[in-house]
Amino acid sequence: MRLEPSPVSPRQDGIVRLVRSAGYMANEDMARHFGVAVQMIRRDVTQLAELGLLCRHHGGATPVSTVENLDYDARQILNSAAKNAIGQYAASLIPDRSSLFINIGTTTEAFARALSSHRDLRIVTNNLHVASLVSGRSDFHTVIAGGQLRPQDGAILGAAAIETLSSFHTEFGVIGISGIEEDGTLLDFDLSEIQCARTIIRNSRRVLLLADHTKFNRRPMGRVGELEDIDDLITDRPVSEAFQRRLEQAGVTLHILEK
Repeated sequence: MRLEPSPVSPRQDGIVRLVRSAGYMANEDMARHFGVAVQMIRRDVTQLAELGLLCRHHGGATPVSTVENLDYDARQILNSAAKNAIGQYAASLIPDRSSLFINIGTTTEAFARALSSHRDLRIVTNNLHVASLVSGRSDFHTVIAGGQLRPQDGAILGAAAIETLSSFHTEFGVIGISGIEEDGTLLDFDLSEIQCARTIIRNSRRVLLLADHTKFNRRPMGRVGELEDIDDLITDRPVSEAFQRRLEQAGVTLHILEK
């Protein structure tokens, strides 16, 4: 059998292996590792992304996976400035004396940090980090879902968590997501996490989805729902015209942060 030549160079193959091992690698770190210019790494990453071998992000790259999320430390670093901006903008949409769910994710944690100027909030969360971020406020009444703690990222999951979330009906549900298909399907990795997110969506009067642009390049295998399940999408870059039409058809308000 005749083997086709590899479409990537030895360095590019090394980049793919390095990114898969680390979860996220900045272009500058890869340039130092391979002893080449950052511009050359950027070209390599662009080509590898076009081949579907990794996901290109501003300043770095992540592996392509449909079955496993990046580890928590990598997600904290990935696009952190945009996540903070999204969190701050989303917080501006929440009035004082509101009730809200906040689910799992580094972007929802950025949102929780941005609530510092709010007053008299009622918060229900299955995110231990979110609970810690708001715990110092005596005028915030916070309910933490019971259940099994996932130590890697502070997620509280399982049947007990779903039961706790099901016991409330709030004005706002603030959720993150791991991936968004071009057809509007909302995706995530973990089944228990998906079930918690669906519970929050069902029990919120207005659902805010916080998703930076990297989520449009990821394809987890678990389905959370559709665009019709949310009311607002807050992101950091323009979406395609086709996706914008789908948002309009679903009645979703699109918020794109100004640079």
